[in-house]
Amino acid sequence: MSTRILLVGLGNKTLPNTRHNVGMMVLDSIASKLNLTWSQNKNWKSDITEATVRVEAKHETKEYQVTLLKPRKLMNISGSCVAQAVKDLGISLQNLYVFHDDMQRDLGKVNLKGSGSANGHNGIKSVIENLKTNEFKRVRIGIGRPPADIDDRSYDVVAGFVLSKFTQSEVSTLEEEVYPMWTRNQGLELLCDKGQLFKPPKIKNKKKVVDPSKWEKNQQQKQENQAPPSFDTAAASAVSQHEIKQAA
Repeated sequence: MSTRILLVGLGNKTLPNTRHNVGMMVLDSIASKLNLTWSQNKNWKSDITEATVRVEAKHETKEYQVTLLKPRKLMNISGSCVAQAVKDLGISLQNLYVFHDDMQRDLGKVNLKGSGSANGHNGIKSVIENLKTNEFKRVRIGIGRPPADIDDRSYDVVAGFVLSKFTQSEVSTLEEEVYPMWTRNQGLELLCDKGQLFKPPKIKNKKKVVDPSKWEKNQQQKQENQAPPSFDTAAASAVSQHEIKQAA
């Protein structure tokens, strides 16, 4: 028997490739990797696509029916789309994952949150209001903040920033660091089966290649530093004793 999973990407359909749409962009990358086609679900007022994800266990093959959903409503009122899909699919809230942008994190940094407040995100606020609970998982994707010389507490500044398009450099960061978390290394399987995010292994520091000439020079310097002093230690000791008496 398969388990149903619902992945929701928040954003504004009419403002593609903007920072506020990074949740939708992640789902687009997953759909592209799996060669899925989007279609409109009028009842949910959303674009959806589906896939079957299989996970090989020791004595069985686990199967997950995964629905990807992008609300067609504006971000601030998109919660009703999510709630209707949850109801119709009979999704357990522990199997609901909402992908959204997060200004509190640097670009490309991703975090999984199990529950809690909307933390100022109007899309999440709408989902909470329509589900009548905050007990669902959010995949928070860092988009950074406005430049430091700008007062980013202003509503107009925040709105202007999140509704502006990613630069090409920022898109490259998403393609290299964010999208692969679910399109490679069985990251999607890990999310469905364990409810965890894929974390790439830490790269150990590579051993430095030592230039032979520099190594020889360093060895000579070490030998010079370790060589016995050339001055008369007895005389130096006598001078030191004299200085002590003068100080007294």
